[in-house]
Amino acid sequence: MATEDDETPSNTVATPGIDKAWRHVKKPMLRIGGKGLTETHGNSLIELLNAHTAVKVKVNTKRLGSLEDAFKEIKDLTEKSGKIKGIELIHIRPSDNVILFGKEGTLDSINAGDFPPPPPPPYVPGQKREKNDEEEEDSN
Repeated sequence: MATEDDETPSNTVATPGIDKAWRHVKKPMLRIGGKGLTETHGNSLIELLNAHTAVKVKVNTKRLGSLEDAFKEIKDLTEKSGKIKGIELIHIRPSDNVILFGKEGTLDSINAGDFPPPPPPPYVPGQKREKNDEEEEDSN
């Protein structure tokens, strides 16, 4: 008899922090199509992770096996270049065929409540914004 733990991998169950991170990353920025995985996908993921910390990847093929297998293959391909290490699996959503990747330490930041960052304060018309040192030098 299978238990609930056997049927549901831990990376598919979203905690409140992971759910918040999932909503913060709006849409998949990288797609793996029917032709499979290429070196270009690895290079693109490196660029995206360096720019965004967490990235959704849509896998539109069964060539890579399960989404967990796809994560391992994408991670290995990306880390093979040596430009980035410690890519983390944050969450998998099987219903959408989407994997949420993170840079090293992102999962710890999520669990500590530091990721995603809080939104900026709302704009209030007529309220003066304080200038920083660089802006003051530019105006002189």
